[in-house]
Amino acid sequence: MVSLERPWPEVEAGGRRLYGGSQMLSTDAVLRRCGCGPVAALDTLRYLQNDSAVMPLADYDRALKALCPRYFPLIPPFGINGLVFVLGLNRLLRDRGLPCRAVWMVSGRKLWTRVEEQLRHDLPVILSVGSNFPLVWENNRLPLYRRLPDGSFRKAAATKGHFVTATGLDDTWLRVSSWGREYYINRKEYEHYTKEHSNYVFGNMIGLKKRKMVTIQSCLS
Repeated sequence: MVSLERPWPEVEAGGRRLYGGSQMLSTDAVLRRCGCGPVAALDTLRYLQNDSAVMPLADYDRALKALCPRYFPLIPPFGINGLVFVLGLNRLLRDRGLPCRAVWMVSGRKLWTRVEEQLRHDLPVILSVGSNFPLVWENNRLPLYRRLPDGSFRKAAATKGHFVTATGLDDTWLRVSSWGREYYINRKEYEHYTKEHSNYVFGNMIGLKKRKMVTIQSCLS
């Protein structure tokens, strides 16, 4: 599996450690309903800033609320779309002085190649599981799996219209952080869901690219 180089940021909640944050534990009702985007952004920000401390849930919730509405304005029940998300993420990265920029969407046939390239550069991948489209009233969902101690996988949840953050990839599985847990997405099932029940405009990735740092010396050389 191609993985991030460092452990994924953790949150302490009720005596247990979460694999990233969970909007479901926020004290804000709007965040609980549609805050998966800001969670993915905050977890990605913590990783890029080398924040290895286990963050108490109360501190995490305050940090999450501080991102909205300045960077990620949420519209219940829809949350935030990919283009607005990228604009906010770029402002956040710039304000925090991080040499990265975010871009939205690649072609479907290049998706896994781009995910792998980004992980090899030690950059998290924010992935969107699209909403049902054009049959928006349907309730088709993408399965999420848990990996068992014997190495097998068991379906543990399902989702649609949801942002997750990818931390690892192999030929079959994508490891992601969602709702404070480590889940796995089957790559073929993601492709099938996106083609049959959504599309690659809604189901896609937010790519991060490292900016080249230009110094005075390099300009003079």
